[in-house]
Amino acid sequence: MLTWMNRWNRPTYAIVVAVCLIGSGFRIVLANPVDEVTKRGLQHTTQDRAMVAKAVQRTNDILQGKGIVLTPSWLKKPEQAGRESVPLYLVRTPKDEASSPAAVPSDCRCVFVNPAYLASWIAFNSKGVGRLQLDRGYFLTIVLLHEVGHLEAGNAAVAFKGGEISQLNIDPSEEKRNERKADEFAAELLRYAAHAKPVNMRSIEANFVVNELSKLSWNMQAFRSLDEFGAFAIGKPSVFFDQGFDHPNMALRVLRMNHLIVGTPETRALLESFEEARRRGANPTPLYQKK
Repeated sequence: MLTWMNRWNRPTYAIVVAVCLIGSGFRIVLANPVDEVTKRGLQHTTQDRAMVAKAVQRTNDILQGKGIVLTPSWLKKPEQAGRESVPLYLVRTPKDEASSPAAVPSDCRCVFVNPAYLASWIAFNSKGVGRLQLDRGYFLTIVLLHEVGHLEAGNAAVAFKGGEISQLNIDPSEEKRNERKADEFAAELLRYAAHAKPVNMRSIEANFVVNELSKLSWNMQAFRSLDEFGAFAIGKPSVFFDQGFDHPNMALRVLRMNHLIVGTPETRALLESFEEARRRGANPTPLYQKK
């Protein structure tokens, strides 16, 4: 032991002695890790932790066989062998504005969930004549599967600056293609899990998620038929066109996912009818010719 220590120079030896003397009082202070939430101008929140944790568990069950498992940042769970543990953070914006209940931020292998915006989005899309009450947890499962699709493909959809969300619009067609692929990823997983045999809790929960997608499709159809009566005939842009350069129309995405999962003549007819309305809206020819 002394021979080994004599190889050190005297200053180093003195440090070792000092460490031995102070014993348990010695500790190494490490720099604080980078906070992925606050560095983007967002804030942490504890809102709806239990609901989100349940949705994450449901999502991970449906993701069986895939290389990713979501892990709520407030829960300490051991990583599953052979699967990458991706942290999920609950966030809120310093302002009331937001544009997505969940997102994969750029430059981070993680998922952000905004429970306040999720609650307001569900409330808005549940209200009105002929609508069904949507369930936040089951809808969030759809969203999380979609976000994992982005992670699997290695593309981030969202950037944050000063707490405000801004979509990446470098190539609009490429962004929409990424969204489409993420939707297809989620739809394929749900279709497979919902039809799995023998029936188990995983397949039952997957069917509840699929049912939530059908409820959302119904509500959006009620909006178009009742609140926007006549929009179908002219293909009203605010109803049938995309809301931005990078994300396809939400109603169109729901109809596509529904058809990918259910695959009936009825789901195809609804999808084709929506797409036909989009074509009418893009046609510059007036609906009625002036005499």
